[in-house]
Amino acid sequence: MQKYYEIVASAAVTVWRAMVRARVVVAVWLLFGLSALAMFGLPGLPGLTGAVPRACHGRSALDVRGHWTATDARDLVAACGAGGRAAYLRLELLDLAYPLLGGLALLLVSALVIRRLPGRAWRLLLVPAVAMTVLDYGENAMVWHLLSTWPAVGDLPAHLGGAATAAKRAAGLAAYLAVPLLLLAVGVDRRVRARAGAAVPSRP
Repeated sequence: MQKYYEIVASAAVTVWRAMVRARVVVAVWLLFGLSALAMFGLPGLPGLTGAVPRACHGRSALDVRGHWTATDARDLVAACGAGGRAAYLRLELLDLAYPLLGGLALLLVSALVIRRLPGRAWRLLLVPAVAMTVLDYGENAMVWHLLSTWPAVGDLPAHLGGAATAAKRAAGLAAYLAVPLLLLAVGVDRRVRARAGAAVPSRP
């Protein structure tokens, strides 16, 4: 059994190293961009998130709010009707892939930059991207529960979903801020190394 886990771990490391390459990172970001375009749209070309307010008398999807409660969910359900539920269902179908692509895009680009930095402590900055993805799927699970029990809204699933949404927002902010922070760290590290190299006297 231990050998089996060692083989699986070795394979996982190999796959991860293959993924943390510039071409793979670009490909993942391209897929993420396309999914974001379908999700949020462009000016004059609304995405699936915009379809929910149009079908629900201006009420936005719970996923795009900063936080929501059972009261918010009941208000949305009352305003939506069958057409709103169908629009929300289409949004959630895309949201099966969107969180994974978003989390993976941030995780890969952060890992690519971290490889240029000394020490392992920088790897802690990968945690927000993982947390954001997990919380997003937790939020989605509660929304799917809402869609399955429509028009009934359970208090506990709504409270859990609202908490997951708020935590996802915080983790997402940290994950996106980690990228420029890592790039800044790389720049500082290069300057320090360059100065250290210039300070070393050349041999006669």
